[in-house]
Amino acid sequence: MKSKTENIVMKNALARAQHELKLSEKRIIAIAISKINSKASKLDYKHEQSRTIKISAKEYQKIAGRKDRRNAYRDIIDISETLIKKQLTIKSNTMTGTKKTVINWVAAVEYETGRGEVEITFTDKIMPYLCAIEDRFTAYALKEAEGIKSIYTWRMLEFLTSWSTEKEGQRRISIKDYKEMMETPPSHKNADTIKRIIEPTIAELEKRGWTINYEKIKTGREITHVTFSWRKP
Repeated sequence: MKSKTENIVMKNALARAQHELKLSEKRIIAIAISKINSKASKLDYKHEQSRTIKISAKEYQKIAGRKDRRNAYRDIIDISETLIKKQLTIKSNTMTGTKKTVINWVAAVEYETGRGEVEITFTDKIMPYLCAIEDRFTAYALKEAEGIKSIYTWRMLEFLTSWSTEKEGQRRISIKDYKEMMETPPSHKNADTIKRIIEPTIAELEKRGWTINYEKIKTGREITHVTFSWRKP
C-alpha cells in the first residue's frame, strides 16, 4: 500500500522516541514509512507481506542527494542489513513511574543482486505507530527531508513538527529531555549540546526555509532549558 502523497506520518510518541538510527538508515526508514497508508486499519497490516516495502536505489539516490545510481544501490543493500539490529525506545509516564517499550524496526531484509531495489519488512510491533492514526500524529512530506546532511537536523525537523500542527509553534524543553530524544553523545555537556547540536541544526533548517529562534534558560548558573520558537516554510 503506497501513500500517494509520499508523506511521512507517525504517532507523536514515535516521532519523539529514541530511534537509534544513523542518517543513512533514517533515509531508508523514511522512504518505507512514506509508503504506509497511515489511515489504514491495523488489520490491513496484520500479515507480513503487507508490511513488506520495496525501496529502489533511485528513491534512495533522490533523498540522499546522490548522483551515482550504482553506489546508491550498493548503499541501500549495506544499510538495510544494519537495520535488522536497530531498535527504537518509546518512553511514557504511568501512575507508577516510567514505562519503556523497546521495539525492533525491521523483521527481515531481502534483495536480489542486480534488481536495484531491496525489500524491508517492518515488525508487527511498529505498525500501531504507523497506521490507524487519527490524532496526535506527526506528518511531513518526504521531500522536506531530501538532502538533509545531519541526523540531528532530521530529528529536529520531526520534533518541531510533532509539537505543532500549525505553521508556527513554540516549545520549552529541558536540555536533559532534548539530549535524550536527540541521542547526543553522553560526554556532551549542556553547553556542548547548544553549540554542537542545536545551533548547527537550526542553521541547516533555516537554509531550507525555516525560521527558528531559541532562548537559553538558566537554573542558577547552568543552562537547563531551551525555548524554541519557529515558523515552517
